[in-house]
Amino acid sequence: MEDLAWMVRESTSAWLRGYGDERFGAYEKFYREALAAPGKQPGLEMINEEYVQWANERPSRLMRLLNRPTTGRALVGLFAVWVAAQAVPHAARLAPQSTAVLLVVAFVGLRIFHRKRRTSA
Repeated sequence: MEDLAWMVRESTSAWLRGYGDERFGAYEKFYREALAAPGKQPGLEMINEEYVQWANERPSRLMRLLNRPTTGRALVGLFAVWVAAQAVPHAARLAPQSTAVLLVVAFVGLRIFHRKRRTSA
């Protein structure tokens, strides 16, 4: 088995210097808030155990990014564009006139929707 201790040592030293994947900043913030909390002063071991629980309860950075409203809207919009790009050519081959009418209705509907939204805002 390959010895990967040098990778762990380098990763740990980078983490302690504050580089890397921002775990150090999150831990430092949690540590300072725990020390500043009123009441008894917890020890370092207690803070470390609480930090592990706190970090495990939080969603991953990817999930937090995906849960943002703007990111979700962008993903839904991109998915809708992709589906339309796949479906419209097939529909146009089967029924070109019906597809043209549906596209015109969709674009006119979008214009009306955006105009109403602009005037109400």
